[in-house]
Amino acid sequence: MRDVTNMGVKKGPGLVRPGGRTEQVRKAIATTVLNLIEAGHVDFELQEVARLANVHRTTIHRRWPDRASLIAEALSEHTSRIDVQFTGDWRADITRMAFTLRDFLSDPVEIAMNTILASTNNAEFRQMIASHWSGVLNSFQTPIREAQARGEIDPKHDAEILVSMMISPIVSAIIFLKQTPDDRYIERLTAQLIKACS
Repeated sequence: MRDVTNMGVKKGPGLVRPGGRTEQVRKAIATTVLNLIEAGHVDFELQEVARLANVHRTTIHRRWPDRASLIAEALSEHTSRIDVQFTGDWRADITRMAFTLRDFLSDPVEIAMNTILASTNNAEFRQMIASHWSGVLNSFQTPIREAQARGEIDPKHDAEILVSMMISPIVSAIIFLKQTPDDRYIERLTAQLIKACS
């Protein structure tokens, strides 16, 4: 049975930030943009976001002067739901990461973004998704790099490639096969990754 005590996908909105009315506005904006992305509308106008979020247009222009900054805010809110706490046991951490990614990548918003990413000619959107995910993927290399520093994994293994090997089959199943990998599939996948590191 898998242990998800120290990692998971937070339900609902992302991490809570203090700020009263300002925070309410930020969340309303982020949620609105995520809803537009989920519906496939990545070329939205700022006025449309203001109307749907019930926020004054000048407020949006002041804090988010362009579409790119709005998408960045929405992506930050979205990926803040990934709750990662590494334990120091790299085998267990890799397994938890895979389950966490499976659950997160199965989210309707994430499916929509990845589907658009696979087909859109919107270079700006593609670059923003790639740039935002680079930080997340770097954090997922942490248990491998730490294990290498402890001498538990040979330094010759490329942490970036290993994380990509974990993500690619999950994304392919969800986006192209329209199937969410079951627990057994994730267990088999992580077993192969662990074996590759040994």
